[in-house]
Amino acid sequence: MPLKEKEVRTALSQSVDKGKIVDTVLKGLGVAVNGPVPPTMSGYDPSIYGDNEFSLDKASTTLAKAGWVIGDDGIRTKNTPRGKIKLSLDIIVPEVPFLVDTVNVIKDDWLKIGVALNPIVLKPSEVINSAIKPRNYQMIIFGNTLNNNPDIFSFWHSSQRFDPGLNLALFNDKTSDGLLESLRQTLDETARLQDLSKLQKIINDQKSAIFLYSPQYLYVTSKNLNGFVAKMIAVPANRFEAVNGWYLKTARIFK
Repeated sequence: MPLKEKEVRTALSQSVDKGKIVDTVLKGLGVAVNGPVPPTMSGYDPSIYGDNEFSLDKASTTLAKAGWVIGDDGIRTKNTPRGKIKLSLDIIVPEVPFLVDTVNVIKDDWLKIGVALNPIVLKPSEVINSAIKPRNYQMIIFGNTLNNNPDIFSFWHSSQRFDPGLNLALFNDKTSDGLLESLRQTLDETARLQDLSKLQKIINDQKSAIFLYSPQYLYVTSKNLNGFVAKMIAVPANRFEAVNGWYLKTARIFK
């Protein structure tokens, strides 16, 4: 299977233009994401992701060095002990417009480096029951919701590789397991940040997933609304956390 090769995973990551996806699919209303912790969240370590730049040339070179040769149809193949294999990948896509559009942008860029991406669009309920629960997919595009505390245990601990866990990358690393367990146990903020940085580096080095973006959540309020303070929210309900401080008018009361 091509995705077992780190060189293939690296090339696929190098050939995803996150900036273009944010600009075209999200209309600029989002930020590119490079790892399991979004750049807007405490604990994100930007020093880890210096090599995560978009480059079709680098991606093509990575694949060529790994023995993947472009065929007459423009798709790369490789000779293996089991015979010639083609760099053609299936991806499960929930029937959500912005996710379908995202995959189509990626598909176009991957074709330029000799990789065929075949989207399989399913209703969200089908994705859960037919793909996620039985882990029946080659690739899948999926979103995670994080609270302000970056607890990513359920997405990356090896014990969560099977339903009902959400380790959809099937990531299995003993060092990472220890770091994830420590993050849930320690109250030392400095130690937590150090562990979180180590964890981000391991996940980035192994290229077990391609991180895409974090959409902005926008909502409209009246111009007359006072006491409202915009901040990062994890789920839509968080926007009402300070509702007791909202007001429209003030009045002077004599006692």
